Parts: sequence; C-alpha cells; structure tokens
Amino acid sequence: MNVTAQPAAPEGVLFQAELRPNRSSTPGAIRVLALALAAVLVPAGLIFVLVGAWPVFGFLGVELIALYALLRYNHRRSYMVERIAVTEADLVVERVDPWGRRREWSFQRPWLQVNLEQSDPRHVRLELRDRGEALTIGAFLTPDERIDVAEKLRRVLAGLCAPRAPEPA
Repeated sequence: MNVTAQPAAPEGVLFQAELRPNRSSTPGAIRVLALALAAVLVPAGLIFVLVGAWPVFGFLGVELIALYALLRYNHRRSYMVERIAVTEADLVVERVDPWGRRREWSFQRPWLQVNLEQSDPRHVRLELRDRGEALTIGAFLTPDERIDVAEKLRRVLAGLCAPRAPEPA
C-alpha cells in the first residue's frame, strides 16, 4: 500500500493523497514462480502417467494454469489507484480501476463527513459522506492504513474550518 501526500499540489489544492494497493509481485516474479512450479509438477505428473494414473497429469496442468491466471489477476488489481484532493470548496476522489477506467466523486466540504465504521480491529471501513450519499475509499488498505488516512483527512478538514485571524493592516 502506498499512501502519499503530494507536496507539489496544483494551485488551489490544499491537500492531495494517492492511495494504492500493495504491489507484492512483478510480472517477472509471477513467470519465474510459474516456471518453477512447472519444473516440479510436469515431472511429478509424468510419474503419475507412468504408473497409470494419467488423469492426475491433467489436473496438475489445470492447477498450474489456474494459479498463474489468479496471480496475474491479483497483480493487475494492484494498478488500482484512488486520488484525493481537498480544496477550499470541496473534496474530490478520483478512482482509476485496474483496466484504466476513471470515476470521479466530488463532495462539498461544509457537509462532508469522514466516517470510520469499526466493528472490530480487523474490520474498519472508511467512508466519505455528503448529504446522504456515501463513498467507501481505501478498501484495499489495511485497517491501520484506513485509520491513518481518516485522521489525515479529518486534520486537513478541521484546519480549513478553523477561524482565521484577520490580516494585519
């Protein structure tokens, strides 16, 4: 997981963060793992063929293909990203799914609530709520990371609501 506050924000953006899932593998590592498993499973399957249990070889192949496909799918999901930008007037969430499709939500700051629903320490849900509409963010984050994001957002939003001292004349 990456939660990064962007220091160089565009003009008017007071806070910016990018949420990404943990990328624990690379396409190369997935290929190496699949080849290592094939190097073990093919000879084992051939032994089963030689002793007359030939269907086992097919099942080993199906397992290898399914494992490779699931690892690739898991890696593809790591390309999801959620960008959060806070301005004086609103908070904007842009979500890019693993296939590059973008969606954007905008919440007006005066009505915005940052809610954490915590049924137990392992199940924490981070939600942005604005006049009856809700958006869950950071679903791929760990519970501690969701709490950290919520605290940062609450701090930024509270800082915007604080009364400002008048400028000296």
